[in-house]
Amino acid sequence: MSMTHPLRAIVDAVATRRAERPVLIFDLDGTLYDNRPRTLRIAHAFAASLGDGYARDAQTILGLSAQQLMYRLDDTLRAHGVSEEVVKLASRRWFERFFTDAACADDVPVRGAVRFVRTCYDLGATIVYLTGRDVPNMLVGTVRTLRDDGFPIGVPRIELVLKPRFEDDDTAFKVSVLDAMNELGAVVATFENEPGNANMFHGRWPAATAVLLETLHAPGAPECVPAVVKVPDFSLD
Repeated sequence: MSMTHPLRAIVDAVATRRAERPVLIFDLDGTLYDNRPRTLRIAHAFAASLGDGYARDAQTILGLSAQQLMYRLDDTLRAHGVSEEVVKLASRRWFERFFTDAACADDVPVRGAVRFVRTCYDLGATIVYLTGRDVPNMLVGTVRTLRDDGFPIGVPRIELVLKPRFEDDDTAFKVSVLDAMNELGAVVATFENEPGNANMFHGRWPAATAVLLETLHAPGAPECVPAVVKVPDFSLD
């Protein structure tokens, strides 16, 4: 007897619970979006700017693909033998460029993400994009990218929630807005790439489906509680 795909079960729940105003909460980076191309462009541009004295390091960095990137750029560069001096310079450049409106354009939707979100929205779900990105540096780029990639944005039943300040802790910010989510309707499912946040969502809404995208997450993350559903992407196959 075949099991229903967990994402298909969520779609079905949205359809059958429309009268309850179903709510789906999505993280962006590492969940709906693969942001490794953002890091790769920054790293490649940095490598191209290095002087002749760093030719070997530059060649190594320019040879990297998005699929080779670890969660932290410095860990990736060290693993490929880049000199510590260049690792530090590259990390500084990454920090300056990564959290910007312009850099958002390099992000690529995770497989099936646009179709899944649109399907749930069309069935009546309220969609909440709840992200650790901040308003001053990334609001404009986030809206533009969501629009250009085909995610629902700027229409009724869509909420885009970003941190008011860059320096705010991502998880603490998300915890601070959870009560407001209940005002939108009944939370049916949450989607995260960070195990700690997936556990937090499950603890807050144990009757909802907490989904973990098995992409990249911060080193040292806790194990997911057994109730968290793990998927590689948003494909319904």
